[in-house]
Amino acid sequence: MIKIPKVKVISFDVDGTLVPTGFVDAVWLEGIPSLYAQKHKISFDEAYQIVTQAYNEVGDHRIEWYYLDYWIKRFDLDTTKEELFNKYKHKVKIYEDVEPIIKLLKKYYKIIICSNAEKDFILFQLKPILHHFHHIFSATSDFKEVKKSKEFYGKICELLKVKPEEVIHIGDHLIFDYLNPKEIGINAFLMNRNQHKVELRIPVMNNLEEILKFLNY
Repeated sequence: MIKIPKVKVISFDVDGTLVPTGFVDAVWLEGIPSLYAQKHKISFDEAYQIVTQAYNEVGDHRIEWYYLDYWIKRFDLDTTKEELFNKYKHKVKIYEDVEPIIKLLKKYYKIIICSNAEKDFILFQLKPILHHFHHIFSATSDFKEVKKSKEFYGKICELLKVKPEEVIHIGDHLIFDYLNPKEIGINAFLMNRNQHKVELRIPVMNNLEEILKFLNY
Protein backbone atom coordinates (compact mmCIF):
# COMPACT_ATOMS: atom_id res chain seq x y z
CA MET A 1 0.00 0.00 0.00
CA ILE A 2 2.10 2.94 1.24
CA LYS A 3 5.43 1.60 0.21
CA ILE A 4 8.16 3.02 -1.93
CA PRO A 5 11.57 1.40 -2.44
CA LYS A 6 14.53 3.06 -0.69
CA VAL A 7 12.65 5.73 1.32
CA LYS A 8 13.15 5.09 5.03
CA VAL A 9 12.57 8.46 6.69
CA ILE A 10 9.88 11.13 6.31
CA SER A 11 10.74 14.53 7.77
CA PHE A 12 8.39 17.42 8.52
CA ASP A 13 8.83 21.12 9.14
CA VAL A 14 6.55 22.49 11.90
CA ASP A 15 5.21 26.05 11.51
CA GLY A 16 3.10 26.35 8.38
CA THR A 17 3.31 22.60 7.78
CA LEU A 18 1.99 20.80 10.87
CA VAL A 19 0.66 23.84 12.74
CA PRO A 20 -0.53 27.34 11.75
CA THR A 21 1.67 30.23 12.84
CA GLY A 22 -0.93 31.72 15.22
CA PHE A 23 0.77 30.64 18.45
CA VAL A 24 4.28 31.68 17.40
CA ASP A 25 3.02 35.04 16.11
CA ALA A 26 1.12 35.65 19.34
CA VAL A 27 4.14 34.99 21.55
CA TRP A 28 6.54 37.17 19.53
CA LEU A 29 4.25 39.90 18.23
CA GLU A 30 1.67 40.19 21.04
CA GLY A 31 3.25 38.78 24.18
CA ILE A 32 6.64 40.47 24.14
CA PRO A 33 5.36 43.91 23.00
CA SER A 34 2.51 43.81 25.56
CA LEU A 35 4.91 43.15 28.43
CA TYR A 36 7.27 45.84 27.15
CA ALA A 37 4.38 48.32 27.00
CA GLN A 38 3.37 47.51 30.59
CA LYS A 39 6.92 47.84 31.86
CA HIS A 40 7.55 51.20 30.23
CA LYS A 41 3.97 52.50 30.51
CA ILE A 42 3.64 53.17 26.80
CA SER A 43 1.05 52.15 24.23
CA PHE A 44 1.10 48.72 22.62
CA ASP A 45 1.73 50.31 19.22
CA GLU A 46 4.80 52.16 20.51
CA ALA A 47 6.08 49.01 22.18
CA TYR A 48 5.45 46.98 19.04
CA GLN A 49 7.56 49.37 16.98
CA ILE A 50 10.43 49.28 19.48
CA VAL A 51 10.36 45.50 19.88
CA THR A 52 10.10 44.64 16.19
CA GLN A 53 12.84 47.14 15.39
CA ALA A 54 15.06 45.34 17.90
CA TYR A 55 14.18 41.99 16.29
CA ASN A 56 15.17 43.40 12.91
CA GLU A 57 18.40 44.91 14.20
CA VAL A 58 19.56 41.57 15.57
CA GLY A 59 18.30 39.75 12.46
CA ASP A 60 17.60 36.11 11.78
CA HIS A 61 21.23 35.50 10.81
CA ARG A 62 22.17 35.55 14.51
CA ILE A 63 21.33 32.60 16.74
CA GLU A 64 19.96 34.68 19.64
CA TRP A 65 17.18 35.98 17.38
CA TYR A 66 15.51 32.58 17.78
CA TYR A 67 15.80 32.30 21.57
CA LEU A 68 12.85 33.63 23.53
CA ASP A 69 14.85 33.72 26.78
CA TYR A 70 17.33 36.08 25.13
CA TRP A 71 14.58 38.61 24.41
CA ILE A 72 12.99 38.28 27.83
CA LYS A 73 16.36 39.06 29.38
CA ARG A 74 17.25 41.79 26.88
CA PHE A 75 14.00 43.67 27.53
CA ASP A 76 14.16 42.83 31.27
CA LEU A 77 10.60 41.51 31.24
CA ASP A 78 8.92 40.10 34.32
CA THR A 79 7.94 36.77 32.81
CA THR A 80 9.23 33.34 31.84
CA LYS A 81 9.08 31.39 28.61
CA GLU A 82 6.61 28.99 30.26
CA GLU A 83 4.31 31.82 31.34
CA LEU A 84 4.27 33.27 27.83
CA PHE A 85 3.58 29.87 26.30
CA ASN A 86 0.71 29.20 28.67
CA LYS A 87 -0.76 32.65 28.10
CA TYR A 88 -1.17 31.87 24.42
CA LYS A 89 -1.76 28.13 24.57
CA HIS A 90 -5.28 28.70 23.24
CA LYS A 91 -3.63 29.74 19.98
CA VAL A 92 -2.00 26.34 19.48
CA LYS A 93 -3.63 24.37 16.71
CA ILE A 94 -2.54 21.28 14.82
CA TYR A 95 -3.88 20.93 11.29
CA GLU A 96 -6.62 18.30 11.15
CA ASP A 97 -4.91 16.17 8.54
CA VAL A 98 -1.68 15.80 10.53
CA GLU A 99 -2.31 13.06 13.09
CA PRO A 100 -4.17 10.63 10.79
CA ILE A 101 -1.43 10.83 8.16
CA ILE A 102 1.41 10.62 10.70
CA LYS A 103 -0.18 7.55 12.33
CA LEU A 104 -0.44 5.88 8.95
CA LEU A 105 3.06 6.76 7.77
CA LYS A 106 4.83 5.69 10.95
CA LYS A 107 3.80 2.10 10.25
CA TYR A 108 6.14 2.13 7.26
CA TYR A 109 8.68 4.89 7.84
CA LYS A 110 10.72 6.60 10.53
CA ILE A 111 8.94 9.92 11.17
CA ILE A 112 10.98 12.95 12.26
CA ILE A 113 10.79 16.73 12.72
CA CYS A 114 13.35 19.09 11.15
CA SER A 115 12.65 22.69 12.10
CA ASN A 116 14.37 26.06 12.48
CA ALA A 117 12.25 26.80 15.55
CA GLU A 118 13.63 26.71 19.07
CA LYS A 119 12.94 23.24 20.42
CA ASP A 120 10.71 24.40 23.28
CA PHE A 121 8.30 25.93 20.72
CA ILE A 122 8.16 22.61 18.87
CA LEU A 123 7.58 20.52 21.99
CA PHE A 124 4.86 22.83 23.31
CA GLN A 125 2.87 22.99 20.09
CA LEU A 126 3.12 19.31 19.21
CA LYS A 127 2.59 17.99 22.74
CA PRO A 128 -0.52 15.91 21.86
CA ILE A 129 1.23 14.10 19.00
CA LEU A 130 4.88 14.00 20.08
CA HIS A 131 4.68 10.25 20.69
CA HIS A 132 4.31 9.65 16.95
CA PHE A 133 7.78 11.02 16.11
CA HIS A 134 11.01 9.04 16.29
CA HIS A 135 13.24 12.12 16.45
CA ILE A 136 12.84 15.91 16.76
CA PHE A 137 15.64 18.07 15.38
CA SER A 138 15.89 21.84 15.84
CA ALA A 139 18.54 23.60 13.76
CA THR A 140 18.83 26.39 16.35
CA SER A 141 18.61 24.35 19.56
CA ASP A 142 20.42 21.16 18.57
CA PHE A 143 23.01 22.38 16.06
CA LYS A 144 23.27 26.11 16.83
CA GLU A 145 22.58 26.83 13.16
CA VAL A 146 20.34 29.74 12.22
CA LYS A 147 18.84 28.06 9.17
CA LYS A 148 18.20 24.59 7.81
CA SER A 149 21.21 24.46 5.51
CA LYS A 150 22.20 21.58 3.28
CA GLU A 151 24.84 20.81 5.94
CA PHE A 152 22.09 20.56 8.54
CA TYR A 153 20.25 17.98 6.46
CA GLY A 154 23.52 16.15 5.87
CA LYS A 155 24.07 15.87 9.63
CA ILE A 156 20.57 14.48 10.08
CA CYS A 157 21.23 11.80 7.47
CA GLU A 158 24.50 10.90 9.21
CA LEU A 159 22.81 10.67 12.61
CA LEU A 160 20.03 8.46 11.25
CA LYS A 161 22.49 6.42 9.15
CA VAL A 162 20.51 6.92 5.94
CA LYS A 163 21.36 8.22 2.49
CA PRO A 164 19.74 11.52 1.39
CA GLU A 165 17.74 9.68 -1.30
CA GLU A 166 16.20 7.57 1.48
CA VAL A 167 14.63 10.69 3.03
CA ILE A 168 11.52 12.72 2.18
CA HIS A 169 11.22 16.22 3.66
CA ILE A 170 8.05 18.33 3.64
CA GLY A 171 7.97 22.00 4.58
CA ASP A 172 6.65 25.40 3.55
CA HIS A 173 9.85 27.40 2.90
CA LEU A 174 11.17 27.34 -0.65
CA ILE A 175 14.83 27.62 0.35
CA PHE A 176 15.07 25.90 3.74
CA ASP A 177 12.52 23.15 3.12
CA TYR A 178 12.90 22.55 -0.60
CA LEU A 179 16.06 23.86 -2.29
CA ASN A 180 18.53 23.09 0.52
CA PRO A 181 17.49 19.47 1.16
CA LYS A 182 17.07 18.92 -2.58
CA GLU A 183 20.67 20.02 -3.13
CA ILE A 184 22.02 16.99 -1.25
CA GLY A 185 19.58 14.54 -2.83
CA ILE A 186 16.69 14.49 -0.36
CA ASN A 187 13.22 14.05 -1.88
CA ALA A 188 11.73 17.46 -1.01
CA PHE A 189 8.14 18.66 -1.29
CA LEU A 190 6.89 22.20 -0.75
CA MET A 191 3.85 22.55 1.51
CA ASN A 192 1.49 25.29 0.31
CA ARG A 193 -1.48 25.21 2.69
CA ASN A 194 -2.59 28.73 1.77
CA GLN A 195 -2.47 27.75 -1.89
CA HIS A 196 -0.35 30.70 -2.97
CA LYS A 197 0.61 30.66 -6.61
CA VAL A 198 3.92 28.86 -7.06
CA GLU A 199 5.68 29.83 -10.26
CA LEU A 200 8.33 27.12 -10.17
CA ARG A 201 7.59 23.65 -11.48
CA ILE A 202 8.26 21.76 -8.27
CA PRO A 203 6.32 19.20 -6.20
CA VAL A 204 3.77 21.20 -4.19
CA MET A 205 1.22 19.88 -1.69
CA ASN A 206 -1.81 21.73 -0.31
CA ASN A 207 -2.35 19.20 2.49
CA LEU A 208 -0.56 16.23 3.99
CA GLU A 209 -2.88 13.69 2.43
CA GLU A 210 -1.27 14.45 -0.90
CA ILE A 211 1.95 12.76 0.20
CA LEU A 212 0.16 9.44 -0.27
CA LYS A 213 0.00 9.84 -4.03
CA PHE A 214 3.76 10.44 -4.14
CA LEU A 215 4.40 7.32 -2.07
CA ASN A 216 2.26 5.00 -4.21
CA TYR A 217 3.92 3.50 -7.21
